[in-house]
Amino acid sequence: MMQFALAPAIIAVMMMAGCAHFDSQPQTDSERVRWTNSPQPIEPEALRASNNPTRNDLIVLLPKANGKIGGVIVRTEDGTEILLDKAYAGARIEGPDLMQPVTYDADRASRDFSSVVAGLPQRPAAFLLYFLEGKDELTPDSELEVERVYAEFTARRHPEFVLIGHADTVGDGPFNDSLSLQRAQRVRDDLIERGISVDRIEISGRGEREPLVPTADGVSEPRNRRVEINVR
Repeated sequence: MMQFALAPAIIAVMMMAGCAHFDSQPQTDSERVRWTNSPQPIEPEALRASNNPTRNDLIVLLPKANGKIGGVIVRTEDGTEILLDKAYAGARIEGPDLMQPVTYDADRASRDFSSVVAGLPQRPAAFLLYFLEGKDELTPDSELEVERVYAEFTARRHPEFVLIGHADTVGDGPFNDSLSLQRAQRVRDDLIERGISVDRIEISGRGEREPLVPTADGVSEPRNRRVEINVR
């Protein structure tokens, strides 16, 4: 029996005999693979091996896009453990309680796990767009930045957007509630013009209640006049 104790990491799992199978939930009737509770939530990148009774598996720890890695402990039924805490470190299971460490490099991992990595969901992306005081018009710098935002969604097959508008503390509360929502609506309208379906866009306005830079009332703060864009 093989156990995995997982911290946030990207794991490439290859079933060397038979067809590979990946599932978002453990198999309840599994007798060959048992999953322990992780002290941290398992990220979407953590792919789990199937309950294929043939033991000829390979587990390799891949770095994230930002270069960071987590850690994985691979443990057999007799208590033998291998800690994977370096990029491209791996463990090969060749039978009951038969496990040995292996080491990959970036080129080899790219070749062997290209189909696995290609099947991972894209990570969310976040952007900030800033607005002129008292208006729903973008600043000149954000007019340029918006093109990078639109380029991001064109690279995604079915993008979904969450747009959250904000205001600074100039003006009263009701005015800023309305203004923050108008700013989110402005970005939504631009997305719709570029082909995004309205039902894939969620908007809200938070007024002056969630400043990026806390200020006293009546302070004009450019960084608080913004729309947060989350693309997933």
